[in-house]
Amino acid sequence: MPAAKTKGKKRALSAALGAGEASSSKRIKSDSPDSPSSEPGLRILMQDKFCLATAYKDAKLSKCTSCSRRNGKDTCRFRDIRYIKRDTAGAFRGIGFKTKPTQTLGRIRFPLSWNEEPRKEHVSIIKRVVAAGLLPVLQREIKHLEHQDTICRPREIDVRATCDTCLTSLFSLSWMCRLCGREACADCYAKLCSIPPNTTPTNAPKDRRDPERRLVACVPRESHSSLQFFPISRFAESELRSAVEEMNAIRDDNKHAGPSRERTPAKAIPENPTPHETSNSLANLDLLAAVVAAQSHLPDTKRSLSPSEVKPSASSPPTPEPLAPNQTTTKSPPLPTLPSTADDIPLVKIESTHDVEVATTSSTSELVSSPLLPISPSTSASELSQRLKSKSPALSTNPIVPEDDIPFHPTVTFSDSTLTEEIFRRVWVEGRPLVVKGVLDKFHIKWTPQYFIEKYGDHSCTVVDCVTEIRRDVTVGWFFALFGKYDERDSSRVWKLKDWPPSTDFKSAFPELYDDFARAVPIPSYCRRDGVLNIASHFPPDVVAPDLGPKMYNAFATVDTDGSKGTTRLHMDMADAVNIMVYAEPCVDGTPGGARWDLFRAEDAPAIRKFLSDRYNLASGLDPIHSQQFYLDKQLRAELYAKTGVRSHRVIQRQGEAVFIPAGCAHQVCNLSDCIKVAADFVSPENIERCARLTEEFRAQNLDRMWKEDVLQLQTMMWYAWVSCSRQLT
Repeated sequence: MPAAKTKGKKRALSAALGAGEASSSKRIKSDSPDSPSSEPGLRILMQDKFCLATAYKDAKLSKCTSCSRRNGKDTCRFRDIRYIKRDTAGAFRGIGFKTKPTQTLGRIRFPLSWNEEPRKEHVSIIKRVVAAGLLPVLQREIKHLEHQDTICRPREIDVRATCDTCLTSLFSLSWMCRLCGREACADCYAKLCSIPPNTTPTNAPKDRRDPERRLVACVPRESHSSLQFFPISRFAESELRSAVEEMNAIRDDNKHAGPSRERTPAKAIPENPTPHETSNSLANLDLLAAVVAAQSHLPDTKRSLSPSEVKPSASSPPTPEPLAPNQTTTKSPPLPTLPSTADDIPLVKIESTHDVEVATTSSTSELVSSPLLPISPSTSASELSQRLKSKSPALSTNPIVPEDDIPFHPTVTFSDSTLTEEIFRRVWVEGRPLVVKGVLDKFHIKWTPQYFIEKYGDHSCTVVDCVTEIRRDVTVGWFFALFGKYDERDSSRVWKLKDWPPSTDFKSAFPELYDDFARAVPIPSYCRRDGVLNIASHFPPDVVAPDLGPKMYNAFATVDTDGSKGTTRLHMDMADAVNIMVYAEPCVDGTPGGARWDLFRAEDAPAIRKFLSDRYNLASGLDPIHSQQFYLDKQLRAELYAKTGVRSHRVIQRQGEAVFIPAGCAHQVCNLSDCIKVAADFVSPENIERCARLTEEFRAQNLDRMWKEDVLQLQTMMWYAWVSCSRQLT
């Protein structure tokens, strides 16, 4: 760079920093506002207004990125952490930053009530899981806080703090530019350190989506280097060390608790982690052991029938199903079986005029199965039906739905009247989807098209065509008035009203429906917004929290033929989810309506990604699941199974049935008739590890293209849950 330009750049930087704080090759420790005597004759005033405020006009302060853009959705980055130095005459003499931490939780109000009074075991489960996930992160944060030039700021309340490059929520180990206030997570800061220091926005990659271009952009005529970034912390040292001490004690207790079941192999935290490993990721931690340890009072599940104990039949898919060439066999966790006082009843699906669903006669549970274990080929459908009816009063029969010939996994199904929280945990810990029947009777309101026409018919809304993604502004009344009128509407459009309401909180928009959902949802301690075992329920009410619903998903019927786009394309939710069908029109042929789900196991996601990437020659970095551009029709499902052995859990959801989807399970939906559904996300202790992995996957997508903000804020959520539970004990 020419000398003249270099000098000009230094002068500009010096002016931006303020008198006496010129740029140098090493960081300058800011004077603390708590020690004004270090500079006699100067008054130190904390910046309590926006950078553009008239009070600072004479100071010619560098403007933070939020004030420069006048971003109404953001707050001033320097407010309450940058201070102004003035002499006795009031003249501006420089700036500094707050470097002494203060208590960061004093102004935060935590929840005081849940769906039930928190018990000791509830608090124990949450604290053990949080300790397993956050302890390594907080230990590194202590070292981060020990930097002599660490800038300390209170945790945000009015906005969601995210990395300006990858949009990951900021919890710990972050860095801030003292010129423009842009923040970087640990991973993005490590990337910045690897960029040559003479890189500027003009010679950075031309693609604005490139993370390097976003990283180097600073105030006008300036570019970032790692030297301009200072460590920043949102913790007070006392609260941080206290939490680490208690988490260490819990970890030691877990070590002495004896062996526990693990869904996935544990991965150790390296003693000398690489820059990527020093990030605040939880994705490499196995948290399930902590969940099981905390649930040690729960009985072990009984084993399922082994393949050697199952006799094949002509009416069932062959067992085991054939694998593709060079495909190795992967063991899946066995389907949990629950204790029953009755004689053993096989879980079956037979090809006849009815799908026969069999339930145990246990006084504590009612386990129903979708497709699975074969029966003797000599047993007729009518004989089996009569035999099972005599053994199980809980038998239910549904009209058969034609299925394709692709094998699919069994899906455990329960009756809501007999499903307990303890039984739910024993199935949920395996990470498999499940179905709960008989939910509709608990709703007090009829969630019908007529109800929405009468209550909200004149409200504006935007519908989306499932095939073309064309949007159209209509009224709620227009949309629901077409329900069931298959012959009277444009068959080329499959309209859906999804994520409704799109921006308003469901509780505020539809308070009566919110209360009705809260009354009816199965396993309320997990699924309700105030569920005592929902990690998200501990988020302070005054802080910008993730919107986990409920939301409504209303759509017309579509077809599941070759080339279909379905109703909802293949995707993953950011957390666990429960979806209840509250209304279904009959199908076009008059048969009971519903929706067909394909839910894939979390461990099959890499194979699905590779299959779609190879088949469609996708660009590097594009995630075929998170992009939500694909629907696996019958032909694609057959190819997927032939090449990889991957198959789905196939569920036909009827009115009054709830589908539980674990975090990390890719899934897609095809409405067989016009349907109204309501769904909510939740964060269960069992699946925190998967939520963390999804956060990492979303971050990778944001580095390739600005995709979506990390609204879940998993680590912040876990920290608030820890503090909330600690307060419950006191």
